[in-house]
Amino acid sequence: MTFKGDKVLSSSMSRPLRIEYPGAYYHVMNRGTTRQKVFLNDQDRQRFLDLLGETCRMWGLRVYAYCLMDNHYHLLVETTDGALSRVMRHLDGIYTQRFNRARRRDGPLFRGRYRAILIEPEEYFMAVVRYIHRNPVEARVGVEISRYRWSSHPGYLDKKRCSEWLNTDCLLSRFGKGRQGLNAYREFMEGEVEEELREFYSGKYLRPILGGKDFVERIKEKIEERVKRDEEVSEARRLLRPGIGQIVTATARVYGKKEEEFRKKRRGYGNEARAMAMYLCRELGGHRLREIGMVFGLAKYSSVSSACLSMKARVEKEKRLGRQVGKIKKLLKGQRQT
Repeated sequence: MTFKGDKVLSSSMSRPLRIEYPGAYYHVMNRGTTRQKVFLNDQDRQRFLDLLGETCRMWGLRVYAYCLMDNHYHLLVETTDGALSRVMRHLDGIYTQRFNRARRRDGPLFRGRYRAILIEPEEYFMAVVRYIHRNPVEARVGVEISRYRWSSHPGYLDKKRCSEWLNTDCLLSRFGKGRQGLNAYREFMEGEVEEELREFYSGKYLRPILGGKDFVERIKEKIEERVKRDEEVSEARRLLRPGIGQIVTATARVYGKKEEEFRKKRRGYGNEARAMAMYLCRELGGHRLREIGMVFGLAKYSSVSSACLSMKARVEKEKRLGRQVGKIKKLLKGQRQT
């Protein structure tokens, strides 16, 4: 397999890709926090693989390749329902729990959210599998690729060593049938990783898509459609939320205040009802700081933000204020129904 110069996406994007859709292929990886080991022994590695199998059955995940190193892992997967983030929260979260329980420790194990590279399977499927399988060789751990137990490569060579959840047919079918096809696969895996692919993964900011120009354009269209849809949903939710006037009216009724008292702060006078109304305008209505400040007579956005944060902290601590919030919500709900 050869690479063409215009195939690998050139992009300045350094944030991890978060686009998900059914049938997407990802090279997923995660590393231990501060590069600490996430697999201390073979029991840990088997524990992770068992969990990976459970995850496949639960979420319909398809796994085509994996490799477990001491302080990180690599997976090549396909999502059937587009829920990669949900799948990975389960995999990383449950493994961390089991790892911690086995050692009576607490705290995070991985450095944070996994990294996922969206792969164009028609062009890069074979190359990415080889990159994953050759990771131990590239890391110079002193083993041959066929003798490293904790990658999916041995499962490709011997069906008896292949987990039921590992999909090997998709790749092996590209090399032909029978012994001849298996030999072609083995020869391909023993070859060097392409220089362009090596450069792609060694970049300071790992790009989020590995694919040709047409593939990249299709993904951009998906991103634009999702952003537009999310904006429309966000705007619809904002329109359905209570307005500032409604919140002020409901808060005034619960506190037995006049609405005029909310418009301007009186020096040296702590107006709990006013602070509560500002907090709920932000919390329930999702209104902008500028909009809230204009209604409550505050020119500085920082003053609005400070008042909201202060009341939020009080609501979380004081049961009395929590009950007040409940009463205001009940009034607002009644307003929507009338």
